[in-house]
Amino acid sequence: MDLKIVLSNIAARWNYKLDELSPGVFRMDVALKMKDGSFRYQFVYIWIIPGRYMGKDVVYMNSRCGEFSPNLNLYKLLKESGCGTYCSITVTTDKRADGSPCETVIAQAVQPIQYTNEEILNEVIYDVAYNADIVEEVYFGGDNN
Repeated sequence: MDLKIVLSNIAARWNYKLDELSPGVFRMDVALKMKDGSFRYQFVYIWIIPGRYMGKDVVYMNSRCGEFSPNLNLYKLLKESGCGTYCSITVTTDKRADGSPCETVIAQAVQPIQYTNEEILNEVIYDVAYNADIVEEVYFGGDNN
């Protein structure tokens, strides 16, 4: 799979903005249509991780929801974030804009390349963006990422 070609096709199909941040690391700005007809946008970061799935390569995707805090209602967050079809909500080591370390709540998906194609990847990317946006709105005050 040529990830750049596949992502370029998906971006062109939906008129998403796609940037290659470094060789092989992409950021897609996914448009999410709201009930009132307006759009919100969510960045999804996408790259290949060799050997991650039982020694096989995967397409890894994630989208930031917000910075983890002990004040988050984790029970409620976990209970409500179970609606992802392809993605899950987790916490990862990250950095703030100033470079200082932090922990960030993200939506993530790991798609084994051998079991995917462009159509599936399109659905997974949207699922990551959609679920990250919901968690971001409910728990972190709005569209920040």
